[in-house]
Formats: sequence, structure tokens, C-alpha cells
Amino acid sequence: MASLRTLTSELSALGALAISMPLRFVLPRERFDPAAPHPTPVVFVHGFLGDPTNFLVLRSFLSGRGIRNFASFSYPPRLDYQRLAGRLEQTIEAVCLAAGAPEVDVVGHSLGGLVARYLVELGDGRRVRRLVTLGSPYYSDRLPQRELAIFGSHDPFVPAPLGARGRVVVMGCGHWTLLYHPPVLRTVACFLGSRTAAAPAREAA
Repeated sequence: MASLRTLTSELSALGALAISMPLRFVLPRERFDPAAPHPTPVVFVHGFLGDPTNFLVLRSFLSGRGIRNFASFSYPPRLDYQRLAGRLEQTIEAVCLAAGAPEVDVVGHSLGGLVARYLVELGDGRRVRRLVTLGSPYYSDRLPQRELAIFGSHDPFVPAPLGARGRVVVMGCGHWTLLYHPPVLRTVACFLGSRTAAAPAREAA
């Protein structure tokens, strides 16, 4: 029964992602408000075949909690995340310049999180204050200190690593549902809005 619920949620999430994609043409221009309660810009990085509109629900949720400065990094379908990391770094530099901010927070889904993590691991992510990855592939159990890695307990593509610091497993959640699931939204908002970047490994209902 739990698997059926997860499958239904995943199909609903995929449908919502597909329906929201045309909204890219009516998204408001990125504007940065240094007087916002949380002035650090958040840069969203979508997954393979994804789109900036994938984060509309999360953007709305964060906005309601004072996190309102957003930017997006988009890229054509490709898997060479090492080269994409260099482009992401350029985007982050441009966002910092436009916003007058010394650092940004980054939220990446699936491949997007892998791109951002690679940038941080290289030591080139000096502008990245905190990193949130949602269902992102990993190649070791060691995650960057500033990363909060969120996984779905029923993700068939990216299973959660065991015992990794900074790992949160959301029960009953799949790969695409991570973009909509209320516990995920709350966890991301809490991590970005907290004063410390500590994120103990745990499970979220």
C-alpha cells in the first residue's frame, strides 16, 4: 500500500512538473531585496531534463518564511556535470554581483545537486554558503560540511547513503516528490534560515 501511495505521488509530481513548465514565460524577473529578512540569494539548479519552474512550490514556501531573493541556473540536457559546475560558478558570481551579496545558498535537485556538490568539493564554491541537494547522486558517504542532502525513502534512482552526516531521509517520498513534499519544504526552509549549518543525519516523516 505504501508503494502504491508513493507511485501515485510520483505520478502526480511529474504531472505538476509538466504542467508548470509553460509558466517559465511568465515568471517574474529576478529582483534582489537586500532588506529582505533573509537577504542571501538562493540559486536553484534543476535536474536532468528539468526546468526552473520545478522549484515554484519551494520558492513560494520559502517566500512565506522571509527567503525571497532567488535566481536560477538552467542548462540544456547533458550529463557532464564537471563542465556544468564551471558554468554554475559563473552564474553564482553574477548573482553575487547583481545582488551585492558575498555568498549564495544553492538548492539542487537530482543532477543539479551533483553539479553544485562537485563545485563545492573542488574548492571553487567559495561563494556557496549552504548547499541543499534533493535526491542527488553521490559517489562517497562523505558529504561537504555545508551540505544538507535530502533523499526519498522510495527513490528508485538515488537511494540514500547509510550513515552519512548531513543526510535526511524523507519517508514515503520518491524522486520527484522531493520537490513538493511538505516535510522536505520545511526541512529546506529550516536549514537555510538557521544560524548554524549543522544538519544531523535523521529521518523525516
